[in-house]
Amino acid sequence: MKKLNYIIIIICIVAVGSGCKKFLDLSPQSEVAQNKFYKTLYDVNAAVAGMYSGFQQQMIGEAQYKERALFWGDYRSDNFDRFLSYTTITTTEVTMNALTTDNEFSDWSGLYTVIGRANANIKYIPGAAATDSRVTQAVIDKALAESYAMRAISYFYIVRVWGDAPIWTTPMESLSDSLEKPRVAASKVIDEQIIPDLTNAYSLVTKNQTASVWTLGEGAICAILADVYMWKHDYANAIVWIKNLFKAKGPTGALYAGVNGTNLQPQASWKNLFTVPNTSIESIWSIHWDFLKNDCACMTTSWTANNKPIAMDIDLYNNWVMPQTVAAPAPVDIRPKQTIDPYSASNDPTRSNRDRFIKWYASPANPTKASTATELATYYFKEAPVYFPMYRLADMYLLYAEALNATGDPSNALKYLNFVRVRAGLPAYVEGSAPVADQTGLADAILKERQLELVGEGKRWFDLVRTGNLVKIMDPILRRRQIAAGTPAGEAIGFSDPRRILWPVNRSVLNANKKLVQNPGYGG
Repeated sequence: MKKLNYIIIIICIVAVGSGCKKFLDLSPQSEVAQNKFYKTLYDVNAAVAGMYSGFQQQMIGEAQYKERALFWGDYRSDNFDRFLSYTTITTTEVTMNALTTDNEFSDWSGLYTVIGRANANIKYIPGAAATDSRVTQAVIDKALAESYAMRAISYFYIVRVWGDAPIWTTPMESLSDSLEKPRVAASKVIDEQIIPDLTNAYSLVTKNQTASVWTLGEGAICAILADVYMWKHDYANAIVWIKNLFKAKGPTGALYAGVNGTNLQPQASWKNLFTVPNTSIESIWSIHWDFLKNDCACMTTSWTANNKPIAMDIDLYNNWVMPQTVAAPAPVDIRPKQTIDPYSASNDPTRSNRDRFIKWYASPANPTKASTATELATYYFKEAPVYFPMYRLADMYLLYAEALNATGDPSNALKYLNFVRVRAGLPAYVEGSAPVADQTGLADAILKERQLELVGEGKRWFDLVRTGNLVKIMDPILRRRQIAAGTPAGEAIGFSDPRRILWPVNRSVLNANKKLVQNPGYGG
């Protein structure tokens, strides 16, 4: 039977010390039939690296302005808006909730490519032990744990973005293999595919080892499981997996512990989370996009000096960023000026700096207007690595607070919320006082803190959907944007169709798989 060629594309995703650096620096493989490929330790390492490279391309982008992690998880939310002087059809569709089946980010094919690579790893890596004695059981278990976890996180993105989805668990090997499958209910994908994959991964991963922040280790697997259970509103199991995360070690060798605020990156070096995550006590799993090896990440909100099609939403900018640009009484939130340029680069009143996102770069901790030209402008004109955080401890502390609040433990929920808030330089909330006087107020405060702490990290849209706040928060935002775009106030429709919370399935995907049905609310 004729075999399909399996192409492993190797892209180095780490450049600083970890046990995985060597195999992630391997040169590209030529086309090899996959059942002939998995024969040596080199093959195993190359296959795992190829799986990671496919995922990082999906998250950060294979070309300029293609970072899907943010188009799926942030740019549709109230964190960002189109920048009117430089917008595109794609960004207009995303920020105005006017998605079409031709939108390039509605294509899930790249995630299924990652799943296909994981499927091949799961099937073939164990057999490499027969031809290379260096492929020990420990090597196999580690590779399988990472492959199961990667398959799970890929499916988790698919069900959160599109809902119901086809399931493939074996590699495509023959020309007779069907490329057509119907969609499976999202709840079934979670319960019968994602959670079993992650629990398999957890059973295989070696516990209590210093983690590599660049790969899916013990802590990352626990974090994803907690996130999945939060999506299901299964707060009891989310708490179980967050507690399991606390037992794991991070990249510094310290336990995540989850005891107090000192387990977070210190306030004075908060930016290290994004510039040197492998040295941070708080890091769990990050993606390293090295522009020297992979070309520039060229993310939509950062890097280039010229205006970009996506900018921070004007409400968030005015209400969170701008108050920090003046002499304000302490305490002052340390995050805004380390997240986005708050100062005008010129005297032109039409120019906006809301598109100048500096969170990923080693910009000064407390820039001033006088120093902007020399201290901030550097980061608009040079290519630099992007270390994109998939999960970090502050994210998990706030999920933990949300789960504790939902299960009737407001005191501990408030404690974990305050760990993050105080680290940011803000006063702790007082239990029983506004705005956290009751369960609803505390839930709102947690959600708001997640917005500010994690802006630009691909979390906000999923948070709004998970908590049931999407339409309530986005409806007035969309009405304001529609009116600003010229729609008469009486004709602005806001978020008129809740079915459009999900993305449409791309037209090319529908054409390739006739067993698929489009999501309600969209054309064919």
